[in-house]
Amino acid sequence: MTDVNICLLGPLIVTRAGEPVEVPGRRPRTLLSLLALEAGTPVSADLLADRIWGEELPDNPRGSLHTYIGRLRRVLGKEVVRRAAGGYILDLPRSSVDALAFIDLLDAAEGPEAYDRLEEAIALWRAEPFDEPSGDSLAERTRPWLVDRYLAALEHRAELDIAAGRAAKAVADVRRVVGDHPLRESLWVVLLDALDAAGRTAEALESYEEVRARLADELGADPGAELRSTFTRLLTGSSPAPEVSQGQATVPAQRVSEEDMVPRQLPADIPSFSGREAELRLLDAVTISHDAGWPSVVAVHGIGAVGKTAFAVHWARARTEHFPDGQLFIDLRGFGPGEPLSHAQALTTLLIGLGVDAASVPAEVDAASALLRTTLAQRRMLLVLDNARDSTQVRPLLPGGDSLVLVTSRSQLRGLATREGARRLALDTLAPAESAAFLRQRLIDRTADEADIRALADRCGHLPLALAVAAERCSRYPDLPLTDLVAELDGETSRLAALEAPLDPISDLRAVFSWSYDSLDEESRRAFRLLGLRPGHEIGMPAMAALFAVDIAAARRLVDKLVDANLVREHRPGRFVLHDLIRDYALEMGSEKESGEALLRLVSWYTHSLVAASEADGRSFRLMSLDPVVDGVTPLSFATSPQARAWGDREWLTMGSAVRLAVRAGLLGPAYQLVNKMFSLSMRHPPAETIPLQELGLDAALRAGQHVDAAYIRNQFGISRARVGDLTRAISEFRGAAEVFREAGIAAGLEMALSNCGQALSMTGSLDEAVSVLEEAYAVADSAGMDDRARASLIGLAEVYVRMERYEDAVRLVEEEIGYASVDVDSSASPRMTLVDALIGLRRYAEAETHLRLELAHRLEERNRWGEANVLVRRAVVERETERVAQARATLHEVVAILDEVGELDRTALTRERVEELLASVGSSASADRDVDAEAAQGLGGGVALRP
Repeated sequence: MTDVNICLLGPLIVTRAGEPVEVPGRRPRTLLSLLALEAGTPVSADLLADRIWGEELPDNPRGSLHTYIGRLRRVLGKEVVRRAAGGYILDLPRSSVDALAFIDLLDAAEGPEAYDRLEEAIALWRAEPFDEPSGDSLAERTRPWLVDRYLAALEHRAELDIAAGRAAKAVADVRRVVGDHPLRESLWVVLLDALDAAGRTAEALESYEEVRARLADELGADPGAELRSTFTRLLTGSSPAPEVSQGQATVPAQRVSEEDMVPRQLPADIPSFSGREAELRLLDAVTISHDAGWPSVVAVHGIGAVGKTAFAVHWARARTEHFPDGQLFIDLRGFGPGEPLSHAQALTTLLIGLGVDAASVPAEVDAASALLRTTLAQRRMLLVLDNARDSTQVRPLLPGGDSLVLVTSRSQLRGLATREGARRLALDTLAPAESAAFLRQRLIDRTADEADIRALADRCGHLPLALAVAAERCSRYPDLPLTDLVAELDGETSRLAALEAPLDPISDLRAVFSWSYDSLDEESRRAFRLLGLRPGHEIGMPAMAALFAVDIAAARRLVDKLVDANLVREHRPGRFVLHDLIRDYALEMGSEKESGEALLRLVSWYTHSLVAASEADGRSFRLMSLDPVVDGVTPLSFATSPQARAWGDREWLTMGSAVRLAVRAGLLGPAYQLVNKMFSLSMRHPPAETIPLQELGLDAALRAGQHVDAAYIRNQFGISRARVGDLTRAISEFRGAAEVFREAGIAAGLEMALSNCGQALSMTGSLDEAVSVLEEAYAVADSAGMDDRARASLIGLAEVYVRMERYEDAVRLVEEEIGYASVDVDSSASPRMTLVDALIGLRRYAEAETHLRLELAHRLEERNRWGEANVLVRRAVVERETERVAQARATLHEVVAILDEVGELDRTALTRERVEELLASVGSSASADRDVDAEAAQGLGGGVALRP
């Protein structure tokens, strides 16, 4: 059991072991609130970044998020805040978060125990949540929903109090909140009923007049149907519908107009409809609950198979009381088999539904549209225009007046928003928890493991139609374990094959997607097919331009058409995603030739954009020859080093996916060249992400018969093995690469591999052998006239001198032969850091500190957090040895925070264990630990760096 509790229902309170703990900083508090609302469930890093920063993302949102996660871990414990697939998880039971416990109690408030559950839930409410600077997104997105659940719970409890003869209590409870929510009509209805039940009917009538006047003054509107009905009952003295005991269901009375039959054309609701609570609340918020009255048109848009029709019908059926004059429904057939309905066909169908004789419907579209508006002028109705093709198809069907039009479409219907002021609601896939609930409801007759249900929901991409098809298959074969279907979905070349419904086109995913694809022009179809190749989860506009072989402006126009058709989604500014099943469909539609050419362009774009990034970062070294830029590709250019680094970090995972795609497509040369150019970027990422790519690149180079290029990658692979502490394997790789370079007569490659080998040998303690190898590396560089490479070899030699405690030799080498300037080869080696280690060994702390200040300024300017940590840990050693204990501890805690943020990127340079050892030694007597300074200098990896 965890001892952490998080209270969100009011000002944020966090306790651990019963004691309050402080979470400093607005954004860390927002992050904690977001994770707490999904306690026990992973939350993607992209979603967290979107909720924390919105459109104002920092240059490195991933790094900033790591920083905040580190702060939360220090407050709550690493076991509570953990990494999860693609994001993070707050590993707490729902009962440890008051908002989740509140929701669970309300959801369980049924049957005989309903009143007790409501009491428990309401008792958790301290004040409106997120009413502090803890993030605008929480206040905008989550607070209204929680407040609505709280008010609904108060109303429900008051109704039960009235039924149990506790009307006076109900009056007092509702009076306490109605003043804060004076436009919530349902509260007033409960208050009037409570006053009437308490024998205070005159006061109830006065209260009705109070709310009627307020609605008229503030909204210019009359009370709604339910409030008017309650008023009428109070005037006539008629009794309300008989109360039922807890646990029974009520059947609402049906209203039929005295003048004529009221149209009730809504299709049947899906009995197993589940989820969409947030979207239903949002639709309520912009329609029936909107303070300024509802708009005339609301458009619900989303990809095919996302459940737009089911959502619209479910919402409409639950809110028929707001449309006393009826509801019309029409399928405009904008997407699907057959032609879309014409204006004349649609108008005729609607008018007949309103009682107009077919013979009286004008043939002219404008005249028929005018008749529709006239017929509806004095009515308050709901028109559901389902499956609209575009705004043009919808416009003649809009009635105006007090009626509401609810349109569903695969198109975003931007024209309706622009000209008619339509409010739009984007319907996305179901949340993971909603998908699991959907499957559980459909599979109620069979026992299924929760993990299998979640896995099946994930394979279906949380798309409602895919979930429904999968559930139907499971029901058809009750003896088929869910794990078999999950394995089938994993094993299919395309998951669409496993989710076929060929006998029912409207339930077949391929057919459903084809209707959107067929609506595109040919140029947009090609762009859609090529986007199926996109590596990784998302893709940016410049990469899409390379994929399409067009300029940025043309790419933007093409993508905009796909976004409008809801085939592509812009999930954050400039970054686009396809649903996995839609991506499968796009890949099926593409040809091998078209896909191969596009993938080659994309890999070429990434490779040469990395070259430009290296140049901007001051590290442009091209030992390996690269293929020229492919025709139709314009690589990026970068004005500054931070800009180049931010781009590289953002695209890191996507580039790795591009390598894997290229290898599978047989593009061996482009694949291993991209791996080679990713190396400098890889040094800012964990080796576990780098090593598999290098193995893939090495294999590709060998399969292509390019043994020299393979040696370059082998050298990089050796560096990655060293970074994880596997020095034996690293030395083997360096020696193997050196032999290839020696045989090929490539001096630069040979010097590089020998230098790396010498440094790795020194780390194993083979210091004499290391000196010999490094001296050979220096001789190779010197004889070839490669001055900078000769300097790099000498830096490695100086570092070995430090390890051998030949500190004076190391100082002499740096000051007299190497100098302080950075080495102009593809290396992050720092002569100044090697000098610092030697000065620490000589106890010349003042000089060491001077050089550390200069080095730290350089690392801060580079925004190199890992380099910053390496400088700071040396500063802590100096502070410890000069008896500045408090400063040393503070510096080491700063190093720990950086390691929490970026991880152990290189175990040859710095490890958490070493930092913890230094922390433990801070405060011990100087006399007892006088030799620790030398050990510190030898154990931190120096200023040397392995080179690719």
